[in-house]
Amino acid sequence: MRTDGKRLIFKYMIKPNIPYLAFDDRLLMLFGIPLLTMIIPFVFFGFNWETYWPSAHQEYPESLVYTTVFWLFNRQLMIVLRKKYNAFSDTLKRFGIQLLVIAVAVPFFSITLGILLNQIFQMLGTTDLRQPTLLQALSSTYVLTFALVMLYDTIFFFHKYKEAIQEKDRIQMAHVQGQLDNLRNQINPHFLFNSLNTLMNLIPTDPTRAMSYLDKLSRFYRYTVSNQEQQLVPLQTELENIRIYADLLKERFHDGIQISLPEAAVGKAQILPLCLQLLIENAVKHNVVSTKKPLHVAVELANDGKAIRVKNNIQPKIREADSTGMGLKNIRTRLAFFTPEPLEVKEAEGEFTVVVPLVF
Repeated sequence: MRTDGKRLIFKYMIKPNIPYLAFDDRLLMLFGIPLLTMIIPFVFFGFNWETYWPSAHQEYPESLVYTTVFWLFNRQLMIVLRKKYNAFSDTLKRFGIQLLVIAVAVPFFSITLGILLNQIFQMLGTTDLRQPTLLQALSSTYVLTFALVMLYDTIFFFHKYKEAIQEKDRIQMAHVQGQLDNLRNQINPHFLFNSLNTLMNLIPTDPTRAMSYLDKLSRFYRYTVSNQEQQLVPLQTELENIRIYADLLKERFHDGIQISLPEAAVGKAQILPLCLQLLIENAVKHNVVSTKKPLHVAVELANDGKAIRVKNNIQPKIREADSTGMGLKNIRTRLAFFTPEPLEVKEAEGEFTVVVPLVF
């Protein structure tokens, strides 16, 4: 029962706090605090085994109190500061505040603990056998404190470095997957068949429109293939390609589809390549497109020009097309690499809306 109680205290009073420490340090404290407690008198106060052993019954508990208090204090200080200043740009600020707090706290705790322990010794009818000088006490405590800070920060930044490498690899994989998905979507048999079928119908009836259609189709595929390696493209360039894509859909569905586009882009705004085309394609894939029930797709600037919104009326097909949700997931994953602003997806009042933040 007593062992279970100790485990509960160790589990709940000293929580792992892995998001702010990058590792579970409880095992390190369990072995590190007793070990440092043993080492400190030999390193900082000139003890050897012959001089330490006769007073070990007092020296060790006293050192254990100091080591435990300063370890837990510095640990909690790091957690609090990392919670408040968690951005990489706040690193210098966090270090500055941490050093300032340590500079003030070390003398305060050293003096307070010294007075408290002296009172305990007096109550027990003995005196402090060590009696270090103030310089010895402060220097040993500062060295211990900075050693702990360096240990925790080294582990923390090494973990963040590994996370950054893994995130870079994950984004790269997502980008490659996005390239494959986009290429497969654009050169899939259905799209190619429908495009060629439209072209075949135009050739005998209206050769001029057929040539115009063929020109737009070739320009559309040229843009698709040439931008496979690009991570971002100017919004204006993407909109120009979407106008071509809208014309291709209009030629195929006639009055069954209405696509409105903004006149011009905003400044140097950039966007993921083929992102808008994928969103329009999803709207066509999952909704009825007919003259009696036309599909309305609106592409418009949003959030004061900081994002672009793609919305369409919802009129689901009787037989719903298969969907894995990978398209939106892929956009969201790739977008997270360039901006902290999220991809917004919502369905309300008969409309499906996706808001894509732009990159400046």
